[in-house]
Amino acid sequence: MAKQSYSPLASYAELKRVEGLIAQAQTVDDIRKITDKDGPKVGYKAFCYMLTGKMSAESMKPDEACVAAARLEQEGKADEAKTIYKKVLEAHPDHPLAKGKA
Repeated sequence: MAKQSYSPLASYAELKRVEGLIAQAQTVDDIRKITDKDGPKVGYKAFCYMLTGKMSAESMKPDEACVAAARLEQEGKADEAKTIYKKVLEAHPDHPLAKGKA
């Protein structure tokens, strides 16, 4: 994962949604459809980072990811929250919100 900070305009939730669609894609045609529909929404640079595995939604929007993780903790989904915190720390080892949570 990239260590440099890149922050697209799209929200963490939107990036995470598109990241999931990319992961579920089975064919090149699927990727094309996702690109046409969601590329402009998240930004093509962010889309390419997720497609190539250079950056995750958590590395691009670490603060929003930690807020989402905290919400999951409140809902009793500690394992899901911990996974998000770990992904944030992979890209941002000194992130103040994720440190000590993973």
